[in-house]
Amino acid sequence: MFNLTDYADVKRLLGELETLGGQLMPNELEMLQSLRDKYAEPITIDPFDAAALNVMLRNIEVRKDYVFDVKKDAGRVIDLPRKAEDDA
Repeated sequence: MFNLTDYADVKRLLGELETLGGQLMPNELEMLQSLRDKYAEPITIDPFDAAALNVMLRNIEVRKDYVFDVKKDAGRVIDLPRKAEDDA
């Protein structure tokens, strides 16, 4: 059964991520575009899609504390240097 509340929540998440698009990794940007197309019309939400959008928002927050260029750095590097206090 279609749940308008879930659909509205996913559309809100998509909107937030659209505004933060420059901070997304290439694979996240690709997923965002795919989900934006998928949910252009009201349909039943896949819980995995909603979770993926929340993870992308969380990843942006996590990357804020690291020296990380989303255009140049590899997506799987774990041991990244922290920003100096002056950069924050």
